[in-house]
Amino acid sequence: MAALASLAGEGRARISVRDGWEEDQAMYEDGFNPRIAKMCAWSGVVFCFMWLIAGTAISGYQYVPPPSAALPAGQVASDYSTKQLALMIAVTVMNFSTIAYITWGVVVSLMVKKVEGEWPLLFNIQMVSLAVCAVVILYLAYFWAAATWRAGETLPEITQLMNDLGWLGVLYTGAPFASYQIALGLVTLADRSEHPVYPRWSAYYNFFVSFFMFEAAGILFFKTGPFSQNGLFVFWLPIVFFFVWIVLFSWLGARAVQAEVARREAA
Repeated sequence: MAALASLAGEGRARISVRDGWEEDQAMYEDGFNPRIAKMCAWSGVVFCFMWLIAGTAISGYQYVPPPSAALPAGQVASDYSTKQLALMIAVTVMNFSTIAYITWGVVVSLMVKKVEGEWPLLFNIQMVSLAVCAVVILYLAYFWAAATWRAGETLPEITQLMNDLGWLGVLYTGAPFASYQIALGLVTLADRSEHPVYPRWSAYYNFFVSFFMFEAAGILFFKTGPFSQNGLFVFWLPIVFFFVWIVLFSWLGARAVQAEVARREAA
């Protein structure tokens, strides 16, 4: 009876070992579930893998590396019609990668919600931004899917338009991603606890990456050169730093979950 009372005092509801759960993966009475939280944190890596493998190998390297925005409509339509099935599969994978992005973003933000106490303004900014980001990821796949679905059946200019809308979705829609990164960086700097959820240097990386979300909007002004769709400053630098950011916070998020478990165990 004393042992049961001790467990209740810790606020933890244990799951039996026969269910395959380790002791430090038990669900707590307040709903905190380390196993699910860690899975969500590492789902950021799943998102990176799904999106990049779809954009490269599955699509026949249609999207990564990106084609020139200066290609004529006939060439764009020809690419879509000759790779139609591969592109259908690729954009479908991109579509469902949104699930992994959402689960990753929620746990990364939830781990620092407590920093703001009863007024989680920055947390709510992150949640709204995350929702918009999810729509962006869905719609860029949606436009590329539309280009693929009717490839060879519609005017080349229509296929080119759908392709352009997809690329604008990738590079011109950095605002919600930047607002998420800035809010996450600010709440990280606001964490003055003895053991902060995320290290302070990660806040500055958030600000650093957010700059490239703004810079990628340069796609609208150039069709060739380093600030174009396939240029160094609009595509390659933003995309590399973006995916590094997701992998970084997958690791930091999982580490934060484990630190929360340790804190509760020590209480």
